Amino acid sequence: MSFERPTTARAASEARYQQAVRELTALEARLADEHVPRRPEWDCRSCGPDTSWPCSPAQVRLVEQYRRDRIGLSMHVGALYFVASAECLDEDPSHLYERIVGWIREP
Repeated sequence: MSFERPTTARAASEARYQQAVRELTALEARLADEHVPRRPEWDCRSCGPDTSWPCSPAQVRLVEQYRRDRIGLSMHVGALYFVASAECLDEDPSHLYERIVGWIREP
C-alpha cells in the first residue's frame, strides 16, 4: 500500500478543512460543550439563535483556556474561521472574520 500526498489545491483545502473541524471538536471539549457554535449558523448554542458566536462568555473562556498563548489562540480561531467561512456562505467574509477572529486583537 502506498501513501499518496494531496497534490491538488482541492485536496489540500479539504485536508485543511478536516483539520479545522478537529479544532472545532477540541473547542467543544475545552469549553465543556457550553457556549460553542451551533453549526452551520455559527450562533451560540447556549445563548440562543440571536447571539453570534463567539459570544462574550465564549471569548472569556477561550482566553482563560489559552492563558498567555496568544499565538495558539490566534491559530485556533483562525482554523474555526476557515470552517465558518465554508459554512456561512451568505455572510460577508470580512464581517465573519471580524466576528470570529477580530476580537482577539490587542486594544
